[in-house]
Amino acid sequence: MSNMVTLQPGQVESSDNGERFGRSQGGHLVQLRRRRSERGFVVTVDADPRPEVPAELLTHEWGAANAAFDRLMREY
Repeated sequence: MSNMVTLQPGQVESSDNGERFGRSQGGHLVQLRRRRSERGFVVTVDADPRPEVPAELLTHEWGAANAAFDRLMREY
């Protein structure tokens, strides 16, 4: 995987374990990672949260994590 800093807006990379990293259209880093201390996934964006779009989501569902990643890529 390339360095996350060099990702261009709209670019997404995935690791072998399914974790995803991308640069949103607005230039923010978006990450989907497996949680280490508990079962599940965390999706984050390096931006201030907005009421209509949170900047972090914790979930046990793989599908929900991927949907949140895609939304943060579009909305931030």
